[in-house]
Amino acid sequence: MKQIPIFFTFDRYYAVPAAVAFYSLLRHAAPLYQYKLYVLHTSIPQAIQKRLTRLVKRFPNADLQFVDVSHFDGQGDIGQGKSHFSKEIYYKLIAAEIFPQYDRILCSDVDVVFTGDISPSYFLFPDEDFYYAGVGQVLESGRMKAYADDLFSPQEKQALEQEIMAGYLLFNLKTIRRDGMLERLTDFYRRNYHRLPLPEQDCLALCCGPRVRHLPMEYVVCNTYYKPFSRGDVHFVSTSRWLPEGEAERLAMFTRALARPVQVHYVGPLKPWNSLQVPKRGLWFACLREAGLTASYLRMLPAFIRQRLGRYSLRRFFTKIYCKLTHQPYGNNR
Repeated sequence: MKQIPIFFTFDRYYAVPAAVAFYSLLRHAAPLYQYKLYVLHTSIPQAIQKRLTRLVKRFPNADLQFVDVSHFDGQGDIGQGKSHFSKEIYYKLIAAEIFPQYDRILCSDVDVVFTGDISPSYFLFPDEDFYYAGVGQVLESGRMKAYADDLFSPQEKQALEQEIMAGYLLFNLKTIRRDGMLERLTDFYRRNYHRLPLPEQDCLALCCGPRVRHLPMEYVVCNTYYKPFSRGDVHFVSTSRWLPEGEAERLAMFTRALARPVQVHYVGPLKPWNSLQVPKRGLWFACLREAGLTASYLRMLPAFIRQRLGRYSLRRFFTKIYCKLTHQPYGNNR
């Protein structure tokens, strides 16, 4: 049976989101393939590893392996001061070294829900010479304001305007090794981390240049897309070179992706598990319940809401979460 490898990088506090991501991915997995899941980590406790392994074992065509990458961690203190980003994002850049047994591999964040099978993406671009593939920027967001003139050259800004979202990627490890890109990526990351708003994503965009390919839009549908779409207020990235040229063709592609996403990605610091104001949060909670993870979520809830205490009272937040999980109206519990 042909194997499809995919790796994830996260810490112990993302164990429940990871379980939701794993379950939703494997629930839609094609029976023709063996799905090999890897977790790159430095500190996930054995108890959490066992729980996630039991979850994956529910599926006969999947297995899970934890890889302690402490000995690959040569970045020192890098990764300790970038908003909601953790040091684990660094390991995406050294996948070619961590996985010498593969010529290509998928990578996904865990703040996601899969609603379709990922296997077609693994086999794309079979004879093409590229470093990585993913979904490009779709909607105007004002994100380029973060790339100040005194930190980025005009040429760098042009590359960043075309960058790929890092939430779901296909890495061509064979080509990365052949061209010595691992050393270039890691060196650039260490020297420029302080100025990169989206560290590993920006690093890939600035180092790999035009040697990238674009996955179909449905492989990364950001949860924030649904609100402007429902309002009819969709503004596509004006500088994009990967979207169709015509506005009607762009809107048709966007509509299809939102109707049948392979992955819904909860972007930004607000997640379904730590905020009540997140678009498409119902999809995440439905998968949580279906996977039988409600008790695990409730155990982790105090840690999840620690950052939210400034906005919500603890009692109110717990009450709202309880109502969501039990399908009771919130007003009846006030």
